Amino acid sequence: MSSAAPPGAARHVYQREGCIVRVGDEDLVFDLTACATQAAIFAGIKHAKQRGHGAKEGTPDLVLSQFPGGAGLMKNVLKYMEANAAEERAAAAVAGELGVPAGVLKVDANAFRLAYDSSTVCDYLEAAAIIRCPRLMRDTVLAPAAKELPSRRVLTLLERVMVLTVHEEGLSADAGAEGKTPMSNGVEEAKVTDPDPESEEPTSKEEVMQAFCQVIQRLCARLDAVDFKLTSALAAGTPWASLEVLRAHRVKLENLGRMNYALQSVTSTFSSFFYEEEKDKTTPKQEWKDHHFALHVYRKHIIELSLSSKDPRLKAIAEAAMEEQQESATWSDDEGDSSMQKDLIDQDHENDVPEAICDAAEDEMLSGLAGFVQYCDPLQTPPVLAAAMVRSLLLVNEVTRARALFEAVFVRSRKAQAMVVRSAIPVDFLCAVKVHRVASVVLRRLLARYEELGRAELCHLLDRVLLEDFRAEKHCQDLVLSNAMVQDITVYCRVSTRAVASSSSQLTAPLRPEINGGAGTEVGSATVQGTSGDAELLRLRKVGEKLFAAVFVLHNGFLPSSEEPERERSREPLAWQVAECPWDSGDLDLPLLQHVPDNGDALHLSRRVLLRGLFRRQHAGVENSVPTTVRLWALGRWPTCRDANLISEAFRFVTNCWRNLVEAKAQARCSDEHFAQRAEQCLRDEETLFQMFSDLEFWRLQLSELLSPWVPPQLLACHVAARCQRLDEQQKNLVDENRCNLEEINRLRQTVSQLHAKLEVVNSRSVQSMQKQQE
Repeated sequence: MSSAAPPGAARHVYQREGCIVRVGDEDLVFDLTACATQAAIFAGIKHAKQRGHGAKEGTPDLVLSQFPGGAGLMKNVLKYMEANAAEERAAAAVAGELGVPAGVLKVDANAFRLAYDSSTVCDYLEAAAIIRCPRLMRDTVLAPAAKELPSRRVLTLLERVMVLTVHEEGLSADAGAEGKTPMSNGVEEAKVTDPDPESEEPTSKEEVMQAFCQVIQRLCARLDAVDFKLTSALAAGTPWASLEVLRAHRVKLENLGRMNYALQSVTSTFSSFFYEEEKDKTTPKQEWKDHHFALHVYRKHIIELSLSSKDPRLKAIAEAAMEEQQESATWSDDEGDSSMQKDLIDQDHENDVPEAICDAAEDEMLSGLAGFVQYCDPLQTPPVLAAAMVRSLLLVNEVTRARALFEAVFVRSRKAQAMVVRSAIPVDFLCAVKVHRVASVVLRRLLARYEELGRAELCHLLDRVLLEDFRAEKHCQDLVLSNAMVQDITVYCRVSTRAVASSSSQLTAPLRPEINGGAGTEVGSATVQGTSGDAELLRLRKVGEKLFAAVFVLHNGFLPSSEEPERERSREPLAWQVAECPWDSGDLDLPLLQHVPDNGDALHLSRRVLLRGLFRRQHAGVENSVPTTVRLWALGRWPTCRDANLISEAFRFVTNCWRNLVEAKAQARCSDEHFAQRAEQCLRDEETLFQMFSDLEFWRLQLSELLSPWVPPQLLACHVAARCQRLDEQQKNLVDENRCNLEEINRLRQTVSQLHAKLEVVNSRSVQSMQKQQE
């Protein structure tokens, strides 16, 4: 007793739909609803009809003027697909699907079956490939007749299947009257995007691709090693089909040993010899290694993609490259001719693609060709193609292999270098080739785009790549760090991040408001709010400070190249109004000096920069208050300064400050308004200025420089007293040393006298001995 249909299940009513296919001169009528579930080409026709783009009534929906086996074989194929569709519907009904009670329909055990033999099996396989019928392809390649084919016929069949994997070739018939290649009326592609809900699931593109791969694998496995040669005919298919051939060839070579080669099937080899006699021996054939085959396929598909470009210039370049590609496929297969092999390698370097074609390659195409890269020898791969291969590996997330290929081709591939500059290749790859001088050139070109780069990318480029990986290289010092562009980058990092300057710093809290060196405008610091944008700006600011410290000495403290001494500049009142460096324009602020390294050259330049900025403030009368000056004064680290010229300039600046303070005090006393408050402030200013004087070792100065009325007298008195005390101590030390020296001299004299007496005794004995010898 049959079980009832599931509750709520909709009852499926199968509706037959007629369709006409013309094979040669004969029209064949078949059930499109059944065949659409079996072959992708018929699914495309059904989809076109559903959209209203089908052929007119009475006209063929599909025209195949040249079909393997003719109309008779096509009839068998149609019956085969209709029988398979009926079996699938019956099997679904037996399972209770489609709303039909289980057991109503039975699977027909005597359904139509194809009869394969050695003369028709090849035609059936080609027919299955043309109409994109996965089941027919699998059944045919697994048939006993297909397994009995000789190796040479299998090779011919494989070459034909490779051509049919290409969509345009497999889905097109002979040229029509208008020069087009339509094979069906209204069929756009052999795929179904929206399946009919009332019919079975149509054949998908993935199923067709899997079936083709299975066919290629089976045919390659049946080839003898002597026949399985990589040629341009096996590279005529789609990328995934060519990759299957390449993999099968690699497996064949790995599994083939000397004994396997000697024990090849005698029957198969003997039949292959006879079959060879029937072929045209005038057709030259080439044999490639894995590298040549993979390179040929990769180059061919990149060029073919540009042939359909709407850009006429790019299309013309692709056509010229395709002609070269076809000419390069005429290599000889004489393995014993070493000159041919040498020419083959030379052609590898010459048969590159133009950069325009490489730039026009789409990511989808490059990712589909990534599997060929592992078969290419990096040393023999042309430079532009090598760069495209690096990009292919990156698109499929094979970063390790992409990095290795990049290291092998970087020096000779200008395209790979340019792709790093355009950020098409990660900049981290440069770290692996940093020993080469050209790596610094590429890094410099990349840094020149600092305004276009994102903040995070720029931070990584400066902090990780430049200052950690490349900094120790000599060519990086010469080409990158010493370049004027680095000064612009330092200014950019400082100016673009002022809005997020934190209130905390390595200096004291009052020092944090940033003060410009030229215009004198004080930029208040802003507190970071915690957003991602503010965090990136803050990181960029920190990286800019690190870069500033690294190149401060190399760029002469960012001072003008021909800086005059401050003493001479003071004679020209208008000289202080001219901005000659970032310190003068305010792009770099004086608090940045806190990041200067603690070494002699850096501190010397830091003090020069500080004095330059303080003198400009003093002459401009802007931000010249004593508290502000004192806070900046600490940046010079004056107690460790031993340079008399710098001490002289600093001493002159402090005397000017003392004079201004005395003038301000006198004006406050005359005005007699809030005198008490100003007097208290003046006392504090005097204390701080006195401390500034004490930081300098002004005893190193000439006496004429100390003769100034604007030096605190107690400071000079302390200096004279300290100097006298030091002289007294030096005199006492000299007296002590003199006494010790005299004692030492007396001791030495006594020693000399004793030695002289002993010497006289020895001389007398020597005289006596000589007299005795004469006697």
